[in-house]
Amino acid sequence: MIISTVLGGIVAGLLIGLPVPRGGRSGIVAKVHAQRGCSVATLHGAYGFYRTGTTPFGPLVGVGISTFDGYGLSTGRQTIRRNGVTTADLFTTPAGPGVYEVDPDCAARFLNPDGSVFGHAVVVDGGKEIFFMSLADANTIYGVMKKINTED
Repeated sequence: MIISTVLGGIVAGLLIGLPVPRGGRSGIVAKVHAQRGCSVATLHGAYGFYRTGTTPFGPLVGVGISTFDGYGLSTGRQTIRRNGVTTADLFTTPAGPGVYEVDPDCAARFLNPDGSVFGHAVVVDGGKEIFFMSLADANTIYGVMKKINTED
């Protein structure tokens, strides 16, 4: 009983004697800074990308370039191979237009001309990189985009 009373007094003395910073937070807890939010303006400039996965017609792989205008419009061109056959060529296929949306939490969507969503993405590292996936039925396609020139 005497030991527990003495130990309790020592612990209480230590706790009461510790300085408590203003705001009641312990100086032991690390500060965490939230990432700045994102918007369509976060995506601006040219991005190199690859995508890969499976489709009903077999495996798919593609490499290409997408350019984002910072206002929600994009263009892209790519070389695609489906089941071992080239179906589009980065150097000869004209660039196709696109529309994108970016939420403040950096989640993004790629849209068809009719407004339906065909892909989901996450914008990372202040827009230097994008992880994306297709939402097309029966496809399991994912990819990564990296900003070609980070000074854009």
